Amino acid sequence: MTTKGEAIAIGIAQMATVELSTCDHGVVAKVKRCIMERDLYPRRWGLGPVAVEKKKMKETGKLDKYGRPNENTPSQWNAEYKDFNAPLENGEAAAAAPVAETTSKEDVLSAPPIAPIDGDAMDVEDATPAKKDKKRKDRDEETAEERDERKKRKAEKKEKRKSKGGDAE
Repeated sequence: MTTKGEAIAIGIAQMATVELSTCDHGVVAKVKRCIMERDLYPRRWGLGPVAVEKKKMKETGKLDKYGRPNENTPSQWNAEYKDFNAPLENGEAAAAAPVAETTSKEDVLSAPPIAPIDGDAMDVEDATPAKKDKKRKDRDEETAEERDERKKRKAEKKEKRKSKGGDAE
């Protein structure tokens, strides 16, 4: 999302919130669907400290033309830099895949109810709408005569619709 509140894309986070707040570069999300129009804003990728360093190393031959390490790559770069686009090795595949915490159906059903944010929307005790439908409220207070009159008008409307439908066919 932009600072203006515009939707850019939908993605899956690759870092936890704590990591996001402390990092200054890296892959933070894997994009699943791009929403924003192409070229709406000028591109600003590749201007971070690590990207600038990587470009310099490619120019000097310390990395190959694709940015992968070669025989001239410093050991410090290999130790610090993690290429998220590189294919995973056998040992890394299991370590990189986080174990997801799952919630069972029993856990959900046994959990206590959570009060809604808007206090007017629901009664917490019985979890029924606090504000009843206006029609229902009027009908609760109507007299027997009013109810009979309402049902009579409804029957007349129904007859009118039937007669119009029969003529059209």
